[in-house]
Amino acid sequence: MMKKQDLVNVIASRARAIDYWATGHYLPNPDPVLKKMGRDISAYREVLADSFVAGCVRRRKAAVKALEWRLTPSGNQAFDEALEAVFTGLPLSNIMGQILDASLFGYQALEVCWRHLNNQWLPQTIEGRPQEWFVFDEDNQLRLRTRDAYLEGQALPPYRMLLATQNASYTNPYGQGDLSLCFWASTFKKGGFKFWLEFTEKYGSPWLVGKHPRQATYNETEELLDSMEKMLGTAVAAIPDDSSIGLIEGADKSGSSEAFDSFIKYCKSEIAIAILGQNQTTEAEANRASATAGLDVLEAIRADDATLVEGVFNQLIDWIIEINDKQGITPPRFELYEQEALDLQQAERDVKLAGLGVQFSEQYLKRIYNFEEGDISLQAGQKSEKSAKVVELHEHDKPQLIAERILEQLEVEGEDLVDNWLQAVKDKLSQAESLEDFRNQLDSLIPELSFAEYGELLALGSTVAELAGRQSVVEETRAKP
Repeated sequence: MMKKQDLVNVIASRARAIDYWATGHYLPNPDPVLKKMGRDISAYREVLADSFVAGCVRRRKAAVKALEWRLTPSGNQAFDEALEAVFTGLPLSNIMGQILDASLFGYQALEVCWRHLNNQWLPQTIEGRPQEWFVFDEDNQLRLRTRDAYLEGQALPPYRMLLATQNASYTNPYGQGDLSLCFWASTFKKGGFKFWLEFTEKYGSPWLVGKHPRQATYNETEELLDSMEKMLGTAVAAIPDDSSIGLIEGADKSGSSEAFDSFIKYCKSEIAIAILGQNQTTEAEANRASATAGLDVLEAIRADDATLVEGVFNQLIDWIIEINDKQGITPPRFELYEQEALDLQQAERDVKLAGLGVQFSEQYLKRIYNFEEGDISLQAGQKSEKSAKVVELHEHDKPQLIAERILEQLEVEGEDLVDNWLQAVKDKLSQAESLEDFRNQLDSLIPELSFAEYGELLALGSTVAELAGRQSVVEETRAKP
């Protein structure tokens, strides 16, 4: 017979697993790179010294730091104002950068120091701590390594250590860091630079060849070699009149140099893919279409990183509510968003709709553009010149004239887009050497042309036409007795 207690107890645990033995009651980091090298996670900080790795990391973090932030209201005005003051006073950009280290190392612990202010406990400082200071126990709980508890670690008090992880799981609470994916590529790139430098020193300049008489002694030969070595640095040499020094250029040295160049580029590509998810925006040979696709991938990664940051700050908000006994309120949420781009896209759409005769209510403008009460006022009968022309049409001519108006507006709005396409075709035509060459260039041009804006314009026109048709049906229905 089934026991209800069996529904809540954990069955599959490490304590009962046949393939798990605890070592000092802590879980070792299963990272394969660290296990192979026999080192701790601090080894990945050496990778950050690579200029290309550091550039990719800076770009990835900057994408999240550029976002705006806001707090959703809880319904308690005093608490909302206090919480807003806390986040405004914290160095959020610096804290976000430390939280995002979790995407590089797999996990990141941040210590929170509190202060008592106005009968409330509020966070005063939030600082990241080195990853190698922490381990996880058998229950996947974070523990602090100390001098007295170096292996198993020391249990942490509540509300003191925020934890950010990337792709953490029961099997691997340490998460999966992106620096692990690009460690070998960065290491080999550094080694490739060393061999490339040696190759350049050895084969990049002409070779000096000394000729001495056949009967020259060993000491005379050595003196000639010494003179040639000095000549490499001073371009001056003293040799006997029966000896000579010549210059020989190496053949096909460019092929060997290109092999090193290709190897370095491959390593850079692997690093960019590991950190940014793509390499189109970091390669000089990438075309516009591939670079645009790369930006889409980067935006998807930014969304994941933003979710990581939001999760840490929302955990902090939950702690503030628990410590101050505010469980009765709706927990505010910390959100990151791209306000400027969102408003610009929405505003352009609304301007086009208004130009085609659509009128917006005051409630719509407040909801979409976050206007407060009293910020705007719409007078009855106030219309733009274009809107007035549409509204004042006669009843029997209205559907036809609205359709014509939509077509005229679409023609005007789409003129620049079509002109850009035609100009691109003209440029290819002027560069083509023959009709066959022109046809091949057109085949390569089509994937680079952007039809997104034209598609949005057609969708907008279809929407307005549908709205006009519905309005016409409503008015005809009302006109019937």
